[in-house]
Amino acid sequence: MDSGITGCLYIALINNMNKRKLLTNFLSMLDSFERVYKITNKKLNANKLSKKIESLIKKRIDFYNILSPNRYKKNLKSLMNKKIDLPNYLTADSFTKGIRLFIKNKYGLTSKIKEKKEIKENSNRSKSKDDSKFIFRILNPKLILGTKIKINSVKLLKDDFIKKLIDPFKRIKNIQMNIPFRTKKIKEDKESYSIGVAIYSEHFLTLARVILNKDNQVIIKSVIEVPVPGDVIGDRNVEDKNELSNILLDLFDLLKLHESPLLVILSSSFFNVHTFYSSELKQISNTDNTVQAKSPYLPNDTFIEFLNLSKKSEEDKLIRTVYSNRKLIESWTDTLEILNIPIIGIVPSAPNIFDVLKSKEKEQTTVLIDMEVTKTIVMIGRNSYNLSSHNIPYGSSLYTSDLNSDLSNNYFQRISASIELILSEYDEQLPSYIYVYGKGLDNLLDKNIPLPSGFLRLSEMNLVDYLYEPKSMEIHESESNSIESTIVTLSLITSCL
Repeated sequence: MDSGITGCLYIALINNMNKRKLLTNFLSMLDSFERVYKITNKKLNANKLSKKIESLIKKRIDFYNILSPNRYKKNLKSLMNKKIDLPNYLTADSFTKGIRLFIKNKYGLTSKIKEKKEIKENSNRSKSKDDSKFIFRILNPKLILGTKIKINSVKLLKDDFIKKLIDPFKRIKNIQMNIPFRTKKIKEDKESYSIGVAIYSEHFLTLARVILNKDNQVIIKSVIEVPVPGDVIGDRNVEDKNELSNILLDLFDLLKLHESPLLVILSSSFFNVHTFYSSELKQISNTDNTVQAKSPYLPNDTFIEFLNLSKKSEEDKLIRTVYSNRKLIESWTDTLEILNIPIIGIVPSAPNIFDVLKSKEKEQTTVLIDMEVTKTIVMIGRNSYNLSSHNIPYGSSLYTSDLNSDLSNNYFQRISASIELILSEYDEQLPSYIYVYGKGLDNLLDKNIPLPSGFLRLSEMNLVDYLYEPKSMEIHESESNSIESTIVTLSLITSCL
């Protein structure tokens, strides 16, 4: 309401002074005005006229005295020329804006959108202040030295993080995965020849008829696996040589190996391996005290095989020493004599497989494990062919269950801890991969199930070319659910011939 409205109201009341009804209506209007007045504007209390009207309303004085033109002529004139200070929500540009202003004045609340906008503006102002403070701090000579130290520390942390991030990739880069792209089929040729390969481990004897072609590729023609009773082969030695020779002869007849030489591969757990430098030994002989000190058997019960791994020109040569129990070796050689067939030799599994692996893998430290059913053989090679073996007294049998519960991760966690303990003696760390093979691996996990991180099946390395197709074989008989690692073993060692 402005001064013009008030003037019009005054003239209308003067013209209708004698009408009592109008007075009554006007009093009602005053009551309404009082209610509106109390709700909308407290600032009108400062206006002299409004104070006077409020006082007159409360006292209910005579209406004629209030509106007498002679009494209030000067005041009314002044009032007409004076602008009344109305509440901001009554003078808003729009209805909705007026409502928001009224709510803000009445209850102290504001729009959420506006609040967010104000917060953002305040934040920007605060950030601007903080930025100015930060710039000031950087330019402050007293803080330059401390800031420089902090920056250097952050840089060192960053460099260390990047080094740790890149290091595993560098190690993986040093591993040369031999995954050949075969452009031609593996097949027999005119220079191919046949041999028999017998593998014994954990009371199972596997015999295979194998063809080697001119490219030294391995073709497995037939395979048969049979269990061997404990009274024929005990925990270690052949107890009944005649019975074992009869078993082998029957298998030879079945696989048509009468004119083929025989290679015997014995369990890795029957052998211990250590590598010496020639400077450590007084003589390369069974009688050398340093050599005998590494044997797990008594001197008279020890059979030792030496292998020179260095070039003739090298002064300090690497000498690999393979230890075995003399009675074990003699029990097998006596059995083979009964067969009266050509013999290629008796060899351990793990050292020969390690040599094939090391020719392809370039890491400083290489770890190969032959997992058996009741034990695990860990082969650790350092500085090229510097090899040692470690027998761990548990295998896959503790981690297989008939309840379909997968305990394989427990085995790999435990063997990893064992290997770390061994490597700590040499101040070495685990390599990028630990290579796994062996009959125990076939019993523990299906070949389609991936190994835990940090472990790799030896079969995935494709170290040699071999052909193994059970469905196309004339004879493929197996007692085990899988003989994948057995096939890998015979193909790798046979390719070395």
